[in-house]
Amino acid sequence: MGITEIVHGNGDDAPPRTGTRIAWFVAIWSLSTTVFFGVASLLHLIVPR
Repeated sequence: MGITEIVHGNGDDAPPRTGTRIAWFVAIWSLSTTVFFGVASLLHLIVPR
């Protein structure tokens, strides 16, 4: 079940269970936070002081 299968339209086909919605939110939020800190760490290593 990919996120593209869930998020489309105006939300009529959203998962009916609140737990599933919260789990998707937490997963997307944690992934984006991880990517942000990963890119920041790489930039910190690449850019000279």
